[in-house]
Amino acid sequence: MTRHERIHVYPEVMLRHASDDVMALFEGREFVPLADDDAFLAVIDEIEILFGFGMTRDHWPEATNLKLIQWMGAGVDKLLPAVGLADSVQVANAKGSHEPQLPEFAIAALFTMNYGFPTLRDQQNNHVWKIRRSTPLEGKTLCINGLGTIGQSIARRAIDLGMTVVGVRRSGEPVDGVERVVTPDKRLEVMAGADALVNVVPLTEETTGQIGAAELEALAENALFVDVGRGGVTDVDAVVAALESGHLAAATIDVFDVEPLPEDSPWWDVDNLFVTPHTSGWSGDYTDRLFRTLHESVTAVEAGNAPANLVDRSRGY
Repeated sequence: MTRHERIHVYPEVMLRHASDDVMALFEGREFVPLADDDAFLAVIDEIEILFGFGMTRDHWPEATNLKLIQWMGAGVDKLLPAVGLADSVQVANAKGSHEPQLPEFAIAALFTMNYGFPTLRDQQNNHVWKIRRSTPLEGKTLCINGLGTIGQSIARRAIDLGMTVVGVRRSGEPVDGVERVVTPDKRLEVMAGADALVNVVPLTEETTGQIGAAELEALAENALFVDVGRGGVTDVDAVVAALESGHLAAATIDVFDVEPLPEDSPWWDVDNLFVTPHTSGWSGDYTDRLFRTLHESVTAVEAGNAPANLVDRSRGY
């Protein structure tokens, strides 16, 4: 069994937020912090294990000793395609590290929009006493676009609330408790008439622009929309148009093509569009979760096995 004594970390700030308990898992190993792209490129030919996010996409042919990239996130669209990266290099993501935060966030967004809490807060600020009538989520239909680990976790919570859940999964394979599962090419069939849609898919060539005007128009009148997937999957202008027409009652979008969302973006000021700063998956112990995933991946690779969260580089996730 080959043991890798040094693990390079980019960005180095992640090392500052890991607890002593999780760092004890790596006793005897050295973490090498990389402050910026210049520092990364200066040692790229030495790196065997890279724990990173957001480094330059260039120069991968120079990474001649690289064995594993453990990505600090579930989506790897900021890494792939990694032109020139040797086929022997295994890429693992942080799938599962967003539990239970992200599923709870998605459900919280549905509750917040359904019961109009922002409106009620505005009424409080203006000392207005006005009853707002809402219908419960129980009995409504939720469509989940992306029934992977997180999507299935959202589904379980929604089912516990008494919602009917349908959804889209690349494989089309059934999911326990989900009434109907279809492949992406049939997504309009399960979106049709749904009272709410939650998008959780990663950004790939296949999913780019997957949620647009046709998908939103298929939903029931006054539907709710939540996007906690990846910027680029949803046509935000189509969401705005659906809100302005009244077809969508409200939408919460946590992910955008350009982040941070520019201050002059018109999307900040759209009625009933709730812009959140890519915060759905962040929790107080998120860094520790990432380091535990790293430890599992390194242990697997050193034992000659594939990491549990191995990415299919040809598919992009």
